[in-house]
Amino acid sequence: MKARFVVLALLLIALSCSGLSAQVKSPQDYLGFRVGEDYKLADWQQITGYFNELGKSTDRIHVDIIGQTTLKKPFLRVTITSPQNYARLARYEEITRRLADPRGLSAEEAEKLISEGKSVIAVTCSVHATEVAAAQMSMELAYNMATKNTAETKNILDNVIFLLVPSLNPDGLDIVVNWYKRNLKTPYEAAPVPEIYHHYAGHDNNRDWYMFTLAETRNTIEGVYKKWHPQVLYDVHQMGNTGAAICASIYGSL
Repeated sequence: MKARFVVLALLLIALSCSGLSAQVKSPQDYLGFRVGEDYKLADWQQITGYFNELGKSTDRIHVDIIGQTTLKKPFLRVTITSPQNYARLARYEEITRRLADPRGLSAEEAEKLISEGKSVIAVTCSVHATEVAAAQMSMELAYNMATKNTAETKNILDNVIFLLVPSLNPDGLDIVVNWYKRNLKTPYEAAPVPEIYHHYAGHDNNRDWYMFTLAETRNTIEGVYKKWHPQVLYDVHQMGNTGAAICASIYGSL
């Protein structure tokens, strides 16, 4: 009888865990189409809706609105890490801030903080509105980190704090997506958008990183860079036909 009770208890636990896993919707389940599918693009409302759904479904994903865009859309920062790291998030933030300005910090103290802390990696997407792939991809990235239970994934979650910005230019994203949807399967399907990709800055809103005049730049500076001092910044663009470009930020002078 006791053995049967133990087996039943283990079965119930397994069913409960699988039920929790099933509650985490994939982007395809939420959107009704696969990310990257031909003729399909998610707009900012769909992307934010998916992240909010994901944040409610798993303790690996935490969604914060860290400001508004120029046109008053929510601007997101998505924190991805293990539940154990998230419980000590304030401490890890303190460590990165202390290491970012090591004046008065001895070598021994620095080594101790490095050993205690976690790697902080910021991933920012689609500053150029026409480079839609990164913002679309962000949903798949978050879903994979939320649901995969491989040794590699768990190792990453245990040792890394990801700060994901699904789009640095949500207003421009919607301009491009709405234009595309409106002209899909017409002679104008591939026509360029007949307006600028940001309300003030046009296409080159990434040129604002030396004077911080735009709401989107300020949100990122205050809510990601100055708050967390990430050791790695990966700004995801789409490669042009002339090849890759590698840029160095002036963030170290802030």
